[in-house]
This record gives sequence, C-alpha cells and structure tokens, in this order.
Amino acid sequence: MKEIIYIQAGNLSNHIGSHFWNTQESYFTYGEEDSVVDHDISFREGRNLKGEPTFCPRLLLFDRKANFGALTSGLYGEGEDTGEGEDTDEAPGKWNGDVVEYRQERIPKSSYQERLDEEAELMDSEPTADAGRNRAKNNHNIRYWSDYDRVFYHPRSLHRLPDVPDYENTEGDWMGGQETFTRYNEEHDVMEESFRLFVEECDYLQGIQVTNESSSFGGFTHAFLLAFREEFPKLPSITFSLLSSATPSSIEADDDFGLRRVLGDALGLQGLKELSTMTIPIQSPSSWSPGPWLEDLALDRHSYYHTSALFSSHIETATLPLRLKEGQEDTSKLCSILSWETDARFAHLGGIFPLSDSFDFRRDVGKNLYDFSALPQATVTDSDRDVFSRIDVSRGFSPSHTSSYQSWLETQRLQIRSFQAPAIPLPSSFPSFFTSLPTRPPSCTALSSLSTTKRTSILFSRYASQVDECIKRRRDMIQRMGLEIDDVKSLRDELWVLEDEFKGGESVLNVEMDEDEN
Repeated sequence: MKEIIYIQAGNLSNHIGSHFWNTQESYFTYGEEDSVVDHDISFREGRNLKGEPTFCPRLLLFDRKANFGALTSGLYGEGEDTGEGEDTDEAPGKWNGDVVEYRQERIPKSSYQERLDEEAELMDSEPTADAGRNRAKNNHNIRYWSDYDRVFYHPRSLHRLPDVPDYENTEGDWMGGQETFTRYNEEHDVMEESFRLFVEECDYLQGIQVTNESSSFGGFTHAFLLAFREEFPKLPSITFSLLSSATPSSIEADDDFGLRRVLGDALGLQGLKELSTMTIPIQSPSSWSPGPWLEDLALDRHSYYHTSALFSSHIETATLPLRLKEGQEDTSKLCSILSWETDARFAHLGGIFPLSDSFDFRRDVGKNLYDFSALPQATVTDSDRDVFSRIDVSRGFSPSHTSSYQSWLETQRLQIRSFQAPAIPLPSSFPSFFTSLPTRPPSCTALSSLSTTKRTSILFSRYASQVDECIKRRRDMIQRMGLEIDDVKSLRDELWVLEDEFKGGESVLNVEMDEDEN
C-alpha cells in the first residue's frame, strides 16, 4: 500500500478539498462491483464510539474557525459546532460564584446537509429526480465549504485557527503566517499529535499532497513544511499553490494591499522551491482569460463553490494515477516524469472540462485546453515547443475521443505520458453549471494535464520585476510587513534565477542596482 497524507490550508483550499473528498467518497462501491481506486491510499479505517467501522481522509485541514460553518465530524462525540467536548463536571479550583453565560447563535446546517441526514435515515431509498433539481436550485445558498461536504473527518484532521479581527487583514502577511503556525503548533503539537500519528498508521507512505492559498496561508504552509522536512527530508510532496488575484503588473504602485499579496505569493513560490518536490501554481479565477473553454459552463467566478469544483476536477484527475488500484505510479515517479529533462520543481495544471461528444483533438485542443498556471498572456496554446515534459489523464473518453486524441498525439514532437480512466463522477454536491445540459449529469468526460514548460519563466519574471519595484519605491511598505530589505533583494534575485532556469537562455539577472546596492 502506498498511502498519501493530504494537507489543506485556507478557505478556497478547503472548498477544493470538499469537492475532492466528495469525489473520493463516490468511488466507494458495494457488493460485487469493483472500484478502480484503492481507497486505503487516501482513507484510514477506524471505529467510532459505537464500534462501527469508519473511513476518514488521511488529512490535516487548517482554516479559520469562522469558515468551518456547522461542521461536526459526528464520529467520536465531539461538540456539535466546535469539534470539542464540553466539560460539564465541576473541577476543583473552578469558580463557584455566579456566572453569566453568553452563547453565540449556533450556525444552522445547510439544506444540503439536512437532506443528506434524511437520506442516511432512508438508506434503501433512491434519490428522486425532483431531489436532484431541488439541490441544483440551492447552489446559491452555499455559505461554507462544509455546507456540501459528504465525508466524516477524524478529530485529528480538523484544526480551527483563531479568527482574525475585522479590522485586520492577513493576506500577504508572510511573517504573521509563520508565527501563526509556530504558535498553533506549540499549543496543539500538530506535528506530533496529528501528523505523526497519521504517518504511523501507514504501511508505506508515498508522500504528501498539499493545497494552500499562497497569499493568506503561504507563511503558515512554509512553516509547516519546514517542520515536516526536519523529520522527513526525502519524502516526496506535491503542492498546489493557489495564487492571489493580485497578479504582478496589474498592481498600482500605491496599492499597498495588492503589493502585499504579490509579495506573499512571491515568497510562497520561492519557499516552495526548497521544500516541495513539485509545486503547481494556480492562478486566481479573476485572471482567467475568456474563451471557448468556458462556453459550456455557466460558472460564477466570484463563487468559491463553483470555481473550486472546476479546480478540484482537474486536480483530482491529474493526480488519479497515484490512487489507481491497478496503477504502478506513486508521487516520486510522477515528480520524476515531470522533471526528467530538467531539474524544474514547478509544473503547470491544464485541462478541458467538460469534453463535448463532438470534440476533436486535432481541431479543438488548441482553443480549449486551458492552462490554469500560466498568466493570461500565455494561457492558450496548441504547441509543444515550449514543453519539457507532460502527463495527460483522460476521463471517460468515447471511441471517437480516443481516436482523435491518438491522432493528435502522433503530431506532437513531445512524448506525452498518458493514462486512461472512467469518467469523473459528479456527486449531488457538484454545482449544476453546465449550460448544454438541463440537469447535472452523473459523470463527465475530461482531460487534465501536468506539464513542465518554458512558460513558467514568464511567471517568475513578472514577480521578480514587481519585487524589484517594491525595493526601489516601496521600502516603507516592506518594512511595515516585518521583512528585511536584504531578504527581499535575495528573493528578487532568486526569482530571476528561476526565470532563467525555465527560459533556458542567457541569464536575465540584469536589474538596475539602486544606491544602497552599489
């Protein structure tokens, strides 16, 4: 067995996680039907207080308390909303005087969770078409990622971080994020009491898979990975790093908030170079370039519920070879395939979702395969000239899809490693945003890819240029962030080096030196 431990940090990351785990739950089969996925890779088996067998994700989930909603694992008798048992006994030394108790109003369950509870009581009943339509109508009622979550979590998985006061904004606060992890780990001993216990349950841990928000949880994740690497220096890791909406070159010089987020993203990417075996940066939905790839989706870019479903579909598909029951791949092999021609530790996530019945790769792939990692100016391409290595995972291809895909592959200079799998299951929690279909289908065809490419150089050059501008004109803001100017200069230089590594050309470390650097 080759287990994976998953890490999720941040609100959008946990929206993606909810869709991801709902998909994993849908792979469970009963009776004689066999599953293509080895559930023991991502799930652990245990028993609840009633002695009933349970399957919970091998997961550490971090978020602010306010983002958990009405979540309760419901397995080991935790408190209804906090996940912590209430101490009802009087302990020695406690206050015996009058107490005035104030309770915050309990967050009600979502309508979707209430229907899941009803279905649990009627296990022999099949959901009706009307129930499916009602769920689709309630898409806009989603408040938290837990509102549509279908799995139970082990208490060790849930880590509720203190809420941030309304007058504070932690986006781009790199130092604050590191301090938050250090303080939380000292209080709750996350690495020993949660992570290590998950590790000890594994027969053969193949690696970890991380999804984090770079701007708001970049420093936090960096501190976690530092602690992880102290104990497991050689264990492979794949990190999906969600970049902020503050893309470099789109920020005005006086926009402190935007510049902070850009610096947070840059620090996060630079830090992951040393700590993560392979990092896949993902651009914010606000930066998506419109095109034919979006025409089949009535997708609300401002809805985490919608955008995370699309991200999750591609992340789940691209990493599916790591979980296949008959597969021979693991995290180390996947990273090696992507970096065999170069030492690159950064890859791109791309794909097509959904694939129409009439889709022809020879005709349509160039305008429909979207690169979620590239900046908008370098997003759509039908050329393989700039690609070092690529892995494709196809889902539910028809014979005509397979034929056109194979014909297209023959025209490519690059030898693409490809995997085939059944269509992506779409549980009832998945958004109904398909414009060409009256209702959400039970499954969907798609193609997802991971690739190492020269286009990554554009990303690093933009960040390096923006960091250089901050050094020259906004040193006051850098100092207010608690950063040292010399450290930020080092960050800039390392970003230029990364740009050069992917560009494969002459070094571009030619930024003008300011007076303090002469």
